[in-house]
Amino acid sequence: MIKILGKEFMNDKEAADRYGYSQSWFIKARVQSNGPKYIQVAENSRVLYPVIETDEWFKKKMEMKE
Repeated sequence: MIKILGKEFMNDKEAADRYGYSQSWFIKARVQSNGPKYIQVAENSRVLYPVIETDEWFKKKMEMKE
């Protein structure tokens, strides 16, 4: 994980490990605009997911299934 201005972010691999999805799932979710929020550090470069917001996104996703 990386901290930017006091906020924690994770890359695709870290997010995949944390939530049990594949890296390709996160890539497809970005392309289809139906996944968690992310930032792109530079054009055509590194993508990072904010930890707190991504945790909340998955929590809401799980609540919807119940």
